[in-house]
Amino acid sequence: MNVYDEWIGKMIQLIYSDLDGETVQGIGRILYTLKNRAFVFETMEDGRQMIVYNRHVSKIEEVPVPSLLVNQEITSDDFSR
Repeated sequence: MNVYDEWIGKMIQLIYSDLDGETVQGIGRILYTLKNRAFVFETMEDGRQMIVYNRHVSKIEEVPVPSLLVNQEITSDDFSR
């Protein structure tokens, strides 16, 4: 089992250092792991996907799913008219 397999699909807050050494914080989901070295992280805000290397992760913790994602109402499709 990979180090971050247990986090796949959960809403998490991730703090890591990017390749320039700057600290980055994001909220999103781990989509899948890449062997034991990295994982693909998708941000909640803009849906951007990035590869994060395990050794660059400073902190990871689960966060509650915002109610905006759970209670969305189905809206009418204006293009179908």
